[in-house]
Amino acid sequence: MGRLSKQYEDHMSAASFAEAGAFDSAREMLSGGKKILLVLTGRGLDEKSFQYAVNMAQRMDADIEALVNVRGKGVDEMLDSFAERAAESNTGFKVVRKKKGCIKEAVIKHTRKRRDFLCVVIESTDSLEIECAENDRKLDGVWGELGCPLAVVS
Repeated sequence: MGRLSKQYEDHMSAASFAEAGAFDSAREMLSGGKKILLVLTGRGLDEKSFQYAVNMAQRMDADIEALVNVRGKGVDEMLDSFAERAAESNTGFKVVRKKKGCIKEAVIKHTRKRRDFLCVVIESTDSLEIECAENDRKLDGVWGELGCPLAVVS
């Protein structure tokens, strides 16, 4: 009975999102897939963050959605490698490119209306502040706005 109750709750939540016009979020909720949001900054610890996200995704039967704020040949090669390695471990891997700007705001905006994220994985709290205005650099209140835990890999 617990599983049916959970399915009913998920369907009602998806209906609420659809009524509010968030059709993509509603579709993702109905697909039943849970995700780990991996934030990649092109800095030193992206490899560790990726491996941490894969391990977590395997334990939780989830896929990885990578939010990427950098471009370039090296980054594309890294993403291709990550996609191959995720596939080898039977973990879904999707890349979402972020436009320039504050990473913290991008993460909050990306997670705000979605309930399919189990957690956010990032290399360090300093990475959240990349390209943020001085007054946006505080982490106060980020926890409540994310709606899921923040895992910091350092």
